[in-house]
Amino acid sequence: MAPCQDQDELLTLFAAGALEPEEEARVRAHLDACAACRSEAEANHEVLGLAALPPPSAREQAVMAALPRTTPGAWRGAQVQQAARMRTAGALMAAAAVVLLVLGPVMQRRAATPPPSTAQVEPATRPPEEDAFTLEQWALADPLADALDLAEADLEELESDEFLDSELDDVFVYPNPGESL
Repeated sequence: MAPCQDQDELLTLFAAGALEPEEEARVRAHLDACAACRSEAEANHEVLGLAALPPPSAREQAVMAALPRTTPGAWRGAQVQQAARMRTAGALMAAAAVVLLVLGPVMQRRAATPPPSTAQVEPATRPPEEDAFTLEQWALADPLADALDLAEADLEELESDEFLDSELDDVFVYPNPGESL
């Protein structure tokens, strides 16, 4: 016999223990009168009982009870450790900054002074006009145009009749021997 359709959802909630007291009383009154709904509620209760967790052990209950006391302490401990790491990192960075401030000018002076040599060599001087002329020539040079001129010359050579006749005979195989283009 099938359970009542209007009671189906209520029977599942009843088996799970999720009904308000007044609804639970109404479902219990219906179960006393309806055998099909009573068997359905028992079946739901068995199925949900299989999925239920076992009751917590005494140790689990003690740990759960201690959580409100231990959690803030653990959080505070983590915060103290993080603050100590931040202070250490800040102190190391401050020490590195002091070392750079002290040694920086010394290292710059060492790099700025040339090594002593026996003879002072004068750099080769060019007149400024020659440098300007060289710069202008370089700026006016068009390397792409030169490459295109060379490519056009190569293309013209390839298009010449002599090249086509000699090269195509070597490349193509003609169906009739002795025949050429």
